[in-house]
Amino acid sequence: MASVLRGSRLITTCRKCRPCFFRHATGQRATFSASATTRGNEFDDLFPNLRRSSNLSQEDYAKIEEYVKKDLADVENTTDEDRPTLRQVLKKYEGDDPNEPVDGDSEVLNQFWEDAYSSYGVKKVDAPEKRKKLKQTFMNMGEAEPWEDDGMLPDDDDDITSMGHGELEQHREMRHYARLAAWEMPLLYNLRRPYKPPTSEMPLRFRYTTYMGEQHPAENKVVLEFCPLDIPDLTEVQQDKLKKLAGVRWNPETNIVKMSCESYETQAQNKRYLGDIFQSLLKEAKDETDTMEDIPLYTKHHRFKSIPQFPREWILTEERQKELQTHLKKQVEKDIQARSSGQLIDGIDYINRSLNIVKPDVNNEVVTEVVSAGEGRGKRLAVKR
Repeated sequence: MASVLRGSRLITTCRKCRPCFFRHATGQRATFSASATTRGNEFDDLFPNLRRSSNLSQEDYAKIEEYVKKDLADVENTTDEDRPTLRQVLKKYEGDDPNEPVDGDSEVLNQFWEDAYSSYGVKKVDAPEKRKKLKQTFMNMGEAEPWEDDGMLPDDDDDITSMGHGELEQHREMRHYARLAAWEMPLLYNLRRPYKPPTSEMPLRFRYTTYMGEQHPAENKVVLEFCPLDIPDLTEVQQDKLKKLAGVRWNPETNIVKMSCESYETQAQNKRYLGDIFQSLLKEAKDETDTMEDIPLYTKHHRFKSIPQFPREWILTEERQKELQTHLKKQVEKDIQARSSGQLIDGIDYINRSLNIVKPDVNNEVVTEVVSAGEGRGKRLAVKR
C-alpha cells in the first residue's frame, strides 16, 4: 500500500499531518484513481510484510492483491457527497498486517482485511489469545510482567510430569533390549566357538567390566591376575623374587598377584600397560645378578582370617540322641510327681490370685481438685542507702 501512495504523491509523515492528507486526497480523486489504475512496478508488491508471512499461500496473496487494485479503481466514481466514505477507504489501507487492530478498538480487526477475506473466501488466520494484565497485588508483587489467564491455553496441560517422562524412558529402553533379543541375539549363534581351557602357556587372566546399556567411567578398568607357580621356566628362587617385586599386590593365602589399571581412556590401552608391567617384572625376576634371597617375604599387608571350625564334641551322634531322650523322660516324671504332691507351682494361677488381692476400690478413690490460689508476692530486696 505504501508504494501506491508514493505513486500518487499522497505521503504523510506523522499523525498531525493526517487531516491535510485526507483533504488533499479528496481534492485529487482523479489523480489518485489514475495512479492507482496505472499498471507499473508499484503493484508488483503491495504488501511486503504480508508476502513474507508464512500464513498465506501465493494464491491467497494474489486474491487479496486483486481485491486491492479493484477497490482502488472504484475511487474514481466517488462524488463529493461521498467524502466520508473515501476517508474510510483510505483509512482502512493504512495497515499491512491482517491481524493489526484498528485504532480505538482492540477487538475489531482491520476492515480492509475483513472485506478481503469475505470477498474471496481466503481463510483468515486467527490471532493468538492475548493475556490480560494483572493488577499489582501481594501475590504478584515484584514480578516484571504480571499476567492473568482466564483459562488454560490449548497446549498448557498436554505435558506429563518428570516422573512420567522417566517411566517412558525406561519403557523405551526395555523395548530396545526386547528388539535386540528378538532380532540380533539369534545371529550370535553363527559366532559360536568351542570352549578351550587355558593352557600352561596362558598364565595371565584379564578381567573386564561392562555396564550394559550405559556408559560408566569404570568401564576402562582392566584387572590382571596370575600365579607365579603357573609361569613356565621359573625356578623357586625366581618365583620368590617375583613375589617380592610384586609387594603388596601378592596375596600370601591364594598365592596370586593382582594388578589393575584405569589410567587410559580405552581398555586396550590399559591392557597393554599391564602387559608391559608384567614383562618388566618377569625380566627382573630372571635377572640373576641380584636374587634378593637376603630379603624376607613381606606379608604384613595381608590380614589372615581364621575361620573357626565346628567342635567335634558338639556333633549329635546316635548315642548322644538316646541320652537326651532318656533325660527328658526323667524330667517329665519328676514334674508329674511334684504336681500330685502340690510341690509344683502353677505360675498362671499364682498371678491371678495376686491380682485379686490387690484389686483397688473405685468408690473410695480420692479425686484431686484444682484450687485457685491468691496472687503471689515478690521477695523484697534490701536497698542500700
